[in-house]
Formats: sequence, structure tokens, C-alpha cells
Amino acid sequence: MKILILTRDGTALGLAQRLAQEGHQVEVFSDTLTLTHTGSSIYAISMNLWKSVQECKFIVTDTGNWEALYKRAATYNKPIIGCNEMTDMLNKDYVREFKLGRKLGIKFPETEIFSDAQGLQPRILGGKELRHIIKHNRTTFVCSRQEWMAWAMYQLPIGEEVLLQKEVKGKELSIIGWFNGLTWVQPFFYATPFSKETGAVAMLAQKKTNKLTKDTIEPLDKWLRTVDYKGAVTVHLVIEDATNEVYVDRFEVGLTAPCIFAMMEGIRLPLSEFLNSLAFGSASEIDASLDYLLGIEVRNRDAGMYGAPILGLEEENLKHVFLQGVYKDADSYLISGEAAPIYTAVARGQDIREAARRVYRTIDQVQFPRMHFLPNITGQSMATFQNLKSWSAI
Repeated sequence: MKILILTRDGTALGLAQRLAQEGHQVEVFSDTLTLTHTGSSIYAISMNLWKSVQECKFIVTDTGNWEALYKRAATYNKPIIGCNEMTDMLNKDYVREFKLGRKLGIKFPETEIFSDAQGLQPRILGGKELRHIIKHNRTTFVCSRQEWMAWAMYQLPIGEEVLLQKEVKGKELSIIGWFNGLTWVQPFFYATPFSKETGAVAMLAQKKTNKLTKDTIEPLDKWLRTVDYKGAVTVHLVIEDATNEVYVDRFEVGLTAPCIFAMMEGIRLPLSEFLNSLAFGSASEIDASLDYLLGIEVRNRDAGMYGAPILGLEEENLKHVFLQGVYKDADSYLISGEAAPIYTAVARGQDIREAARRVYRTIDQVQFPRMHFLPNITGQSMATFQNLKSWSAI
């Protein structure tokens, strides 16, 4: 099978490596990264995007906004996993996101829409709340002082809609679902919030429908079907401490690292089969482990590092890493110096401690100079999943 990977931030390079490892023809294209060495002797770098689109079976991307590509892919009937023109617009705009969610019956914190920033002033100065959240495009201003509010208002353009949202104090959680263009591929995954900073911990939602999914991510299916989206959707939630009410903070349509790699560790079929089923709408359920799933990005502390050897990438460890800023020379893997992170380590276990022990064992074995990674993933993550148990979600 010939698969085209599009990347701008290097995330999807891990998918390219794993798909090539499964024996498929993989081409990678980027219009932002210089991939002179990356992927050498692992997968091919596309020198002609339109030719690659025409020849591939489907396309996977880690970012949106490929405007020139959308019509060309449609002409050749090539599905795209990870974005389309409509999801690009949603990802750019909190106001558009809120309006869509409200239309679908999705529950947000108490929110007001203002036609522009000037309309905020009398509302803020005359209000009793001391803490406000202002959202515009994809920027959030959290202001607990009127002086900060005045500063925030000067950062906003005149003539563009903004949101004023009531702060909800509570616990945060992410839910990730996969959509195949027609329906959700059940079940959903729970994940720790801020996984880019804290490392990803994910777990299968054993109950297909519950209060955490029913009024948050599930209603998006109507819109996703209409726009023919295929790929992952992340909904970031806040569960209010005082009431246990569940509110949506924001959506994120697309592939999010390192969560997607953690989830791949739990899916019991080859990555290519799973992605193919998304691209062509052929599966509506995931056969996945009920284990806790972890993913940690491993980076280098210094820029460049081209040619530095990576030790420990034997067959067993290759099953539990997704290589990104890497190329191959004969039998050795080396740092390309062109993409970060260098790799993402993944593991699963019956509890978080077991999964953490396994993922750090892999990191300890797959070494390169000046490594940098999250040293302790268990603290905040354990609290997240203890909360899930108290809500009877797992």
C-alpha cells in the first residue's frame, strides 16, 4: 500500500516510520521542514506533491491548512486523515467553535458573544465577577484583575467577534475519538490534559456512552459527517468541583501528539489497517487493550546534533517507539537534526505505575547524547484517573 504523509511539525514522521516498518511504501512531504536526512533508508521524501497525491491510496497529516491540496485530493478521490477545509476553519476560531457547539447542544461554560472588544468594556467594568476569560481566534486571556482586563482588551482587534466566558473551577480531562467520515469508531479514549507538556496517559472508555461523552464529543458526529472528516477529535473538558457538571473548554480536530502514539500502543491491529479503516469508513469499533497507555516525547537538549547515534533500537524496542527526527545508515539509527522530538516512547500496563516502569525502561535503553524527557509521568496522571473512577466512568 502506498501512503502519503504530510507534516509541518514533525509529529506524523512517527507514523511514517511505523507504516514503513509494516512494509508499506511511504512518502513524506513537508513545506516547512527541510528533510534532507530525515527518514533516509526508512521512507521516501516526496519531491513532487501532486504526483504523490495521485499515486497514494490515502493521505495522513499532522496539521491543517493545505488549501491547494484539498481540491487535488478530491479530484483523485484520495481521502485525507487529519484535516479538511471545514475543520481548518473550526480550529482557528473559538467563536465559530462555540456557535457550532451551541447548535449541536454541547455544553459550554456560561458564555457571551460580543461583536468586538469595545463592547466588552461596560460589561467588564460593571460586572461583579473578578475573573474573566476572553477568547478570540485561538487566543485565551485569563484576567483576575481589572488592570489585566484593560491590557487584554487592547490586544484584541476592533470589528471581530470575541467570547466572554465564565470561569469554571474544576478538574480537567481530554476525550479523544476517531471518526471515519460516517460515524465514531467506538469506544472513545480518556486522556490526561496538557499531554504535550505532561506526557500522554490514555485509557479506553469501556462504556460506549456516559455523561463525559454524551453531551460533549458525541454530538459532533452530525457536523463531522456533513464535512466528511476522517481522523481524531480531542475535546478538552472541565468538570466543575461544586456540581460535577461537565463543560467543554475547547475542541481540537486533528492528530495530537503524543496522545495518538499512546493510543496506537493499545490498538490490537496494524497501524496501516486502522488508518485504512478510517480513510474508507470500513470499521466502527476499535479492538483495543483496556490497559493504561503512556506516551513520552524524547528530545535533544541541543540544536542540530546531526549524525549523533541512537543506541538500543533493536527489534524489541522498535515495537515501542515512534521515530521522528531520525534517519538510518546501514544498520544504525542517527539523529537527523531536522525535526523534534527525536522519538516518542510508548507503553501499556494494567496500572499507571506498570506502564510508567515500562516506558522509562524503553527510554533508558534507547539512548542518544543530551536527551531530554519528562522524568515523572505518574503524579498528575494518577489524579486524573482516580477522578474517572469517582465519576464511575471507568
